[in-house]
Order: sequence, then C-alpha cells, then structure tokens
Amino acid sequence: MNVAWWCSGTGQVWTWRYTPFIGVWLVAAAFIGSYVAAHRRAGQPLDRTLLRRWCLGVLALFVVSEWPIGQLGAGYLATVGVARYVVYTFVAAPLLLSALPTWLIDRWLPFGSRRERAVSFVTRWPVALLVFNVVLFGTHVPVVVDGLKTTQLGSFSIDVLHLSAGLVWWWPAIRRERARNAIQEPIRAFYLFASSVLMFVPAAFLTFSPLPLYGLYELAPPLWLGFDAIADQQAAGIVMNVVGGFVLWGIIAALFLRWARDQHEDDEVTRRAENVVRLAQARASSADRDEP
Repeated sequence: MNVAWWCSGTGQVWTWRYTPFIGVWLVAAAFIGSYVAAHRRAGQPLDRTLLRRWCLGVLALFVVSEWPIGQLGAGYLATVGVARYVVYTFVAAPLLLSALPTWLIDRWLPFGSRRERAVSFVTRWPVALLVFNVVLFGTHVPVVVDGLKTTQLGSFSIDVLHLSAGLVWWWPAIRRERARNAIQEPIRAFYLFASSVLMFVPAAFLTFSPLPLYGLYELAPPLWLGFDAIADQQAAGIVMNVVGGFVLWGIIAALFLRWARDQHEDDEVTRRAENVVRLAQARASSADRDEP
C-alpha cells in the first residue's frame, strides 16, 4: 500500500528501513532560519529563552513529521495520527507562539493593516474557540480523513490546519498584550476548560465505536499481530482523551498557578504601598500635634 505522505515523492510502501524526508528537513530549517533572519534584519538581539522555545517547537514538529511517525500517521495507524495532532496542537503551537517577542508581532502585524485586522478577528476568544473546534471535529470526520489523506496535498492541508488552528486557539490564552486580544482570568479558565471538554466528544466516538471509522487505516496492512483496526482506533481515542487531556490540563494548571502568583505579587505591592501611605499620614499627623 502506497501512502500519500506530503513530503514523499510518489508515496511510500511501508518498510522499517529509515527513509529521510527531505521536505521535513527543509521546513524545519526554514522555520529556524526565518526566525533568526527576522531578528538580524530588525537589529534585535536573540533572546536565548525565546530562541530555545522556538527551536523546541520546531523540534516537536520535526519529530512527528519525520520518519517513522510522519508516515505511520499518514496512513497506517490512527493512534499515531491522533498523537501527531496532539503534538501539533498542544506542544508545537504554544511553544512557537510563546517564542514570538512583542516587537516581532508588531513588525509582522502593524496595527491597522489588513493582516492585523484579519488576525485580530480570528484570535478573539469566541472566534478562536469556534475555529479550534471546527478544525478538531472537521479533520477527524471519516469522510474528510479518507478523502484528504489519500493525496499529498490533502495530507499537507490537514497538517497545516492543525498547526494553524492551534496557533489561533493559543493566541488569546498565551499572549499578554491586551491590544492583541489577550484574555485574563476568569475568562481564560473558562476558555481552556471548554476546549478540554469539547475534545472528549471525538475521542469518545473513536473509543466506543464498534466498527472501524476510517477506511484508510482499516485497509492498511497490520504492523503488529493482534493490533487490528478496532484496537488501533480505540487506542487513538484514548490518546486524544487521556494524553491530550493531561497535556491540556497540565497547561491549564501552570497558567492558573502563574496567575495566582501574579495576583499575590500585585496584592503584596498594593499592601506595601498602603502601608507607606499610612505611615506617612501618621508621621504628618504626629508632626502637626507636636507643633506649638
């Protein structure tokens, strides 16, 4: 069976022999090269922390797109296909987005430009929530998977949709610029919680369906004895439900703890300022009483 993986030439018959995908290497190099070049053109120094995040995000994309994970997810195992979606959406997208400095976003999306207005619209949290779930449900519908993943263009389109929807969805939750649609607590908690709940719906269909949903994976040659299309599909549902849920809830917990810490620090600053004011008022009152 030939798999129409977007970075392979004419489709690949599965073999355990290592097959480098040059397209994946070129895309990863382009991501890192464009990031460094943008800093050099702007005359800005590279922040090591942000560069590390960007490289980790690119590495996540690379690992799940290179051999063997990329080809396995393209047409052999639904479990690997769902795992790739989880990494694209919940690992690579937030890492890449958090690595963008504010000045670079302002440079790419100057206020008032058409690009800025378009991005501003899709990253408003109600729209971003809708976009994320439309892509989540739409790209896991059997007719879409069986119709698109059989062609290189369709396979590439699904990967682009997953990464793009992940970037749009994470934008209001990660970015801190209020002018760029950043949301604060408690709306952010509701936003992330709603997404985690809605993700369980397609996962339930995969886990509890008595029949194979995807002809693409059902007709693929089995790679391991005893791991048929039903077992593969159930494992895919568990990966989406458990692994994706744990990743998302871990991020929710981290964001909540950061918000609680920031609130505590703000309260401490306010309390110290009030104490300084009270002390100054007490000294002024004492000085007035001491005057003859």
